[in-house]
Amino acid sequence: MKPNQIALAVAAACAAAPAFALTPAQIDSTTVQLWISGATAPTASVYKGIRTLCADNDGNGSPDDLHVYTEKADPNPGKSAAGKFFAYACTMGPLAASLDGVKTVVYHTADAGSFEAYTPHLFQAGEVHPLVGSTLKRMKPVKGANSCATSTVVNATGDATYVGCGADTVTLAPNASPYGVPTLPQGGFSDTEYTLNQLNLGISKSLSDIGSETPTNVGQGFGLAVSHPLYAALQKAQGLINTTAADGEACDGKYAAGACQPGINRQKYASLVSAGSVTNKDGSLFGAPAGSVIKVERRVGTSGTQSASNAFFLNTPCATGAPGGSKSPAGSNNAGTASYNGGKVLVRSNNGSGDVKASLTAASTAGELAIGVLSLENVPSASEKFAFVKLNGVAPNADAKQRQTAINGDYEMWYELVAFTAGSAFGEGADLINGTVIALGDPSITDLTGLFVTKAAGVTGANVSKGYKLGNACAPAVQ
Repeated sequence: MKPNQIALAVAAACAAAPAFALTPAQIDSTTVQLWISGATAPTASVYKGIRTLCADNDGNGSPDDLHVYTEKADPNPGKSAAGKFFAYACTMGPLAASLDGVKTVVYHTADAGSFEAYTPHLFQAGEVHPLVGSTLKRMKPVKGANSCATSTVVNATGDATYVGCGADTVTLAPNASPYGVPTLPQGGFSDTEYTLNQLNLGISKSLSDIGSETPTNVGQGFGLAVSHPLYAALQKAQGLINTTAADGEACDGKYAAGACQPGINRQKYASLVSAGSVTNKDGSLFGAPAGSVIKVERRVGTSGTQSASNAFFLNTPCATGAPGGSKSPAGSNNAGTASYNGGKVLVRSNNGSGDVKASLTAASTAGELAIGVLSLENVPSASEKFAFVKLNGVAPNADAKQRQTAINGDYEMWYELVAFTAGSAFGEGADLINGTVIALGDPSITDLTGLFVTKAAGVTGANVSKGYKLGNACAPAVQ
């Protein structure tokens, strides 16, 4: 058996741990409290991975006593309206190793992107950089009474959830013990490995100065998401409709994959997001009228989604050095908007994936052309107005889980999620992160939208791709 299979088999064979009720009032001095941070794109996936670590003593497939906490009103981690800060409280099971049978709260910050898995520890290591701050936001402590609603709602996964919990700005400092409200994360998850972030941002510290990484062998797809008006403009330019206004044609208002789905090639999007070529562009690049304004909803420099976009479309930083070939991205590493070609192209840097979705939705409502990169974990909700397009002729969302073309090797924009464990992590923190990696690396557990296990995990099945990168985002996938 392969390592992941062995770990899961051992976990299944272990004696069941006793269950506890775990409401805010019952979080006490015996409760371990841990904090993870990093990528915003796989928020829902990390939540479901941690959920798998919770004890299920009655074997019904659901955690015994899990309570979920969201920053805002939506009870589903990963949804824009849920916010960017979460907590998951349960009695852990055997897959969590030293946490088995232990009441545990896991705080989860998914604010400004993947590099926030590393920045708290870079600050502690003395890195001086404008994107490495002395503070980081975290959900308010969930122990006892806080700003959360006093009653719970049930989210889409079936878990009792406290909503509207709010967030604190935490001054980063070493944790005194694993039993207090944490002041420093244990590590977290990144869409791409540390080296890409280090080179993109000009960070001096090496990975070994702050901790270590583990490949998850979990592939995560990314795609080009557009506002509805841009989708219609592409349909018109590609002969799928005759007008951008709804007039009863078969493809009007059809945003799913299939015969009505338009596409964009790599060259055109690269031209729009390269600082050297965006200077004379406008919406006509995608078939809209000449001089029309187009908005690029990119991510800030600390984002793994932005690292993935830079690598795929601009060869950055993969083609740096003597051979050259990399291009500088348009826009800024910091949140804000940059204007090009007299305002015909507006490149906005967004902190989180939720911000990109909100911006695309707002553009749709306003009748504007907008485009950005999102992970394929994202599916538009009833209130969200964006749609994925084909990339180089291949639909990223030809199936309901938005991953099959990547699994087959036909869709090429995907990267591998990386787990980072800080050198300062407690043993409990390391076990939490390692247990989540094991959970995500099992195809029966990672049966999630936009994600798939790669062959390098040592398993096979319908949800497993033959291709893998072995944790190197700059390497082409091989079989």
